[in-house]
Parts: sequence; C-alpha cells; structure tokens
Amino acid sequence: MAKLPIGYVLAGAAMMLAFSPEARKTMRKFAVKGTEAVLNLTEQAKDTVGGLRK
Repeated sequence: MAKLPIGYVLAGAAMMLAFSPEARKTMRKFAVKGTEAVLNLTEQAKDTVGGLRK
C-alpha cells in the first residue's frame, strides 16, 4: 500500500479519525478555528482593498 513514511502517518491518522470519537471532536474543533481564521483574513483583505479604492 504505502511505501513512504508519510503514507503510514496518513493511514494512521485516518484510522484514528475513523475509530476515535474524541479524535473527531478535536479535529472538528481545529477545523472550526481554521475556518474562522480564513474568514477573518478574507474580511481583512476586503477591508484593505475597500480602503484603497476610496
């Protein structure tokens, strides 16, 4: 299947997420925080561009 070490790491992470409700809960928390950060950066970029246009 996976011959590279990263493949083993990814397979292990996938198995952990598949079988561990606690891991899914933690991953969801990080996903929400990441999405929030991206949305904040997008909002800041819009504000900056809007300020430059005026």
